[in-house]
Amino acid sequence: MAATLLSHVVSDLCIGRPRVLTLPPSTPVAAALAALRLRAGADPFVFVDAEPPAYYRGAAKRAAATVYEKVGVADVLCYLCGDAGNLSDPAAALSRPVSAIAAAAAAAGGHGVTHRVDPQTRLLDAIDVLLADGCQGLLVPLHGRSRRRHHQVVPSSDAVGTADCCVLTREDIVRHLFGSISHFSPVAACTVASLGLVRRDVHAVHADDDGLGAILPLLRRAVADGTAVAVVADDGNALVGEVCPGVLALCDVEPAAAAFAALSAGDIMTYMDCSLSRSPPEFLVRAVRAQLAEKGLDAMAELMDCSAAPDDASLPLSPSSSTSSDEGSPSSGRARRPRRMSSGSFGWRSTEDVVACHSGSSLVAVMAQALAHRVGYVWVVDETSGVLVGVVRFLDVLAVLREHLRPQSQPLCK
Repeated sequence: MAATLLSHVVSDLCIGRPRVLTLPPSTPVAAALAALRLRAGADPFVFVDAEPPAYYRGAAKRAAATVYEKVGVADVLCYLCGDAGNLSDPAAALSRPVSAIAAAAAAAGGHGVTHRVDPQTRLLDAIDVLLADGCQGLLVPLHGRSRRRHHQVVPSSDAVGTADCCVLTREDIVRHLFGSISHFSPVAACTVASLGLVRRDVHAVHADDDGLGAILPLLRRAVADGTAVAVVADDGNALVGEVCPGVLALCDVEPAAAAFAALSAGDIMTYMDCSLSRSPPEFLVRAVRAQLAEKGLDAMAELMDCSAAPDDASLPLSPSSSTSSDEGSPSSGRARRPRRMSSGSFGWRSTEDVVACHSGSSLVAVMAQALAHRVGYVWVVDETSGVLVGVVRFLDVLAVLREHLRPQSQPLCK
């Protein structure tokens, strides 16, 4: 078993995976946003080259980049709402190059990157890259020329464009290892508490907290570490919901950004849920407009109004509804995107549909729970009161599983 598992390379996990979309750093944010809207059936993010252009002597041929910034809807929202100038003039913000999103994220506390690796990189070496600080995924060429099995991570030097790459996330690696979970005994049966997997430093706000001031800074960190922002009750800190980047990926950015700039955490959850299935209630729309006017953010209100689809904004949308005409219609850039499960997303679910466990839950149970709901984290709550205790992240789960695969590893239960 161990020999078989240790012999795997990253290309073994890429069969049938969709190609990613990469954009040059100079792409306008609005164009990147339009690309995100059209990726309802694939991973809900695009990749931006994070390295400066390099040219060979005497030829305008660009060297293969190995590091990319992942940009999703939550990143665009944080960019729009995270700066007073962007809030005052969102149209100007959307016209700037998409590289500004990564720069803003780095200035606010860091941002995850995606590394391009050779398709024959060993699985264990790939895990080591994912465990490196700030790495959120691996870009793997789908048609690499090399057939040698490397014993260390080697950036791909093949002349393969990034359009011929797929992405492997932490969730993908954990899912692959879960297929051999019986070989991780006795670690898999240990509780998450005994393994030290319950992180107490969670990103959490109260339901009445201001969306712009309280949620936004935490949301940016949650995107970077692969979790979400927990929403707890004002009396007792019981977990009542979350603001999840995966659910945000299914929302239209402009009205969502307006809601973040105007509403409380609890109302933002309601606004997001209503936006996914039907038009937000009129009282919330009026509240958003009133708050934006009070804050002098008339341009944000105009952007929200312009982004509304006039014909189908009030039509209910099924989580699985999608037709070929959705992308082919002239208004597809502004119309609501189909709500579909995708290969790398959290799927369609309510902001109140949180995934939670207890400190005494076993590692295998928590992994199964997270994988079934297509999330990379599980909240930990008190079994009696429902009070938020912490969170288990796939990043830490990977570290535990990786340690178990080291030679002469010892049981990690405490």
